[in-house]
Amino acid sequence: MKKAANIFFAVGLLAAAAAYFAVTLLHARRQAEKVLCTSIRVVITDSSLNRFVRKEDIPAIFRSSGLSYFGKKVSELPTAEMESALEARSLIKKAEVYATADGTLHVSIAQRKPIVRVYASGGQSFYIDDEGFIIQPYSGYTASVPVASGHIASPFAKGFRGSMLAFFEEKKRSDSLMMQLYDFASYLSKSAFWQAQVEQIYLTSQGKVELIPRVGAQVICLGTLGCFEYKLRKLELLYEKGMPARGWNAYDLIDLSFGKQVVCRRRKL
Repeated sequence: MKKAANIFFAVGLLAAAAAYFAVTLLHARRQAEKVLCTSIRVVITDSSLNRFVRKEDIPAIFRSSGLSYFGKKVSELPTAEMESALEARSLIKKAEVYATADGTLHVSIAQRKPIVRVYASGGQSFYIDDEGFIIQPYSGYTASVPVASGHIASPFAKGFRGSMLAFFEEKKRSDSLMMQLYDFASYLSKSAFWQAQVEQIYLTSQGKVELIPRVGAQVICLGTLGCFEYKLRKLELLYEKGMPARGWNAYDLIDLSFGKQVVCRRRKL
């Protein structure tokens, strides 16, 4: 009997504790529902890499989307709509918005990572990011990535944003130049050495690809973007063994399009 009484006492104690916890939680929830939003805290996770998005841009995006937050109850903030409004901007890859009981609206932003800027014929300009996403440029900032220009016909309508890969799949076709350009820029972006070397990618009227290096005053002819890894390896060997002896400005043309050969033209004095 004594053991049974102890069990009933313990059960009663647990029930009382559970009831107290439920009342306390309900009270805290009701108090939280009365809290007003008094501040905003923005974190841009990769701001050291790119500065397409600034902290001060976030409130402006909310205002332009008709989404107010200051002075509103945190429980009524349209956080899902806020995330959608931010992610509608092509420069923003991912947005997370939530409010805390101290009245702070927290915004976390991840930017897209551009790997090449394309200047197409007709005056169209856009970035391609590391996932093949087309980004419309932001006038307040220019990313330090190689520039592709020359005789490039854009397959995208002016102002297009979205996945390049999905675009071609939806259209039931491919664009070999744009896809090769994406693959080439992806390769450059993954190498600290080539990021420091290639400044411009130029497409001639004959469909040949020329590179303008950041160091040296020569034009580098690739021919096409086919087998570009092999061609760049030949160029890297020339940089390692030939340039230190001859000097970076000894040649005005380096042609990598002849199989295993590297053809160099001496600069005229």
